[in-house]
Amino acid sequence: MSNLGVIASKFNINSKSLREFDEALRFMKKEREIKRTSETVDVINRLLRVINPIADRIKEKLSESTVITERSVIDIIKERHSRDWPDYRENILKLESKLGYDKFQLSEVDFQILNDVADALDAECANLFHRMGKGR
Repeated sequence: MSNLGVIASKFNINSKSLREFDEALRFMKKEREIKRTSETVDVINRLLRVINPIADRIKEKLSESTVITERSVIDIIKERHSRDWPDYRENILKLESKLGYDKFQLSEVDFQILNDVADALDAECANLFHRMGKGR
């Protein structure tokens, strides 16, 4: 696969993940207190498909995810939160853990993290789209 093909493939995967993540985030904003039900399991899993690889990378585990380019997304988040990165990193890990509970309530900090992840994923999609336009 050519370099352009690889970039296009990454763009396609990341933009699909962004779309699903954004839909799940909208649902979560309506339902502040979440109980794991057949309706919410899919929504929670959409968030975790993006959060888990980010958390794995933070834990210095090798992520097997092909859902996002987590290195780029983390680099964007890290750049935006360079001053408070150690605390922010811990909050991401707490959020990942919370999303695994049977019942939970998302805090303002959790929503800020989810929004930041969505913004970083959007920025990565924009970067990949720009690179496709340049043909490299």
